[in-house]
Amino acid sequence: MNKKIIFSILHKIGTTKILRTLKSAELTILSLHRISPERDFFFNPITPFHFESLLRYVSKYYCVISFNELDNILQEKKTSKKPLLILSFDDGYYDFIEFALPLLKKYQLPSNHNIVNSCASENKTIWTQRLNHIFNFAKENKIDFEFTFHDKTFALNNFENNWLSFYISTFKKMLELQMDERIFMIKKQEETLNIQAEYRMMNWEEIIECSQNNVEIGCHTFNHDVLSSITNLSILSKEIVDSKIEIEKKIEKKISILALPNGQTNENIERICNKVGIDKILFVDDKLNSIKSMNTNKIKSFHRISMVDESDWEMELRTEMLHSKLRNYVGV
Repeated sequence: MNKKIIFSILHKIGTTKILRTLKSAELTILSLHRISPERDFFFNPITPFHFESLLRYVSKYYCVISFNELDNILQEKKTSKKPLLILSFDDGYYDFIEFALPLLKKYQLPSNHNIVNSCASENKTIWTQRLNHIFNFAKENKIDFEFTFHDKTFALNNFENNWLSFYISTFKKMLELQMDERIFMIKKQEETLNIQAEYRMMNWEEIIECSQNNVEIGCHTFNHDVLSSITNLSILSKEIVDSKIEIEKKIEKKISILALPNGQTNENIERICNKVGIDKILFVDDKLNSIKSMNTNKIKSFHRISMVDESDWEMELRTEMLHSKLRNYVGV
């Protein structure tokens, strides 16, 4: 039976309500990126229509809070009639100002947005988005190309002409490289294809506007590098410490949140965070957070659920963790 049909039936019989009742002592954090009507085969933004449907759903069934409010809840040991939920955005795309912020204001909901400094200062395009742009251009124009790494070459025919498998495998291999090597390979492909990825990112003035409108700012590193691939501690420190210091100076508020690019971490990262007062490290691993096990005096790792553009009821089921629960059984 088709996956969509199965999920539609599960939604109609009240599965979302059943799953929500199991979350009274757990915090749900949704991981979001772009909210836009633009289409992208490899990194599709959530449409404003679907995003508003999601906001209607969470505002009805959840107590939507910020990380700062969570700290107060933990310190004062408060309880809530509804399960807790945080809306967490990464990267700082300008379409947040265009499409997301007006809807968040409409529903009077707080959110968290984690900023890449080089994007805010120089409108740089994140390497992951540049990679997506290459794949989208090649797919749309039916262009054969390949990425040659030290130990292997990835090409479309290696993946039975499945573009998504080709992309995911290349992306995962890129995570193993140092930033300069990763950028060199991407730039080489851009020059060969004669293309350039240009995406509007929020500037500091717009980030300040967000900060003044119930958006809690965090850092997403200085250059969106894969932190676990950095062996030079001074470079690693710049990615975290310099990011935090600059953001605090710009928005004139203290920040305590680090969203890990691509979810990679190690002991050095946690040690640096501890030194500079970052006590919240955000992952994207499709898990919930146990409120009872949170210690207010230590660095806390937070799990987030990756949200994608899909039907209203699928997004509701994803929020309730059905996809994660079924993944091992039906390959969702």
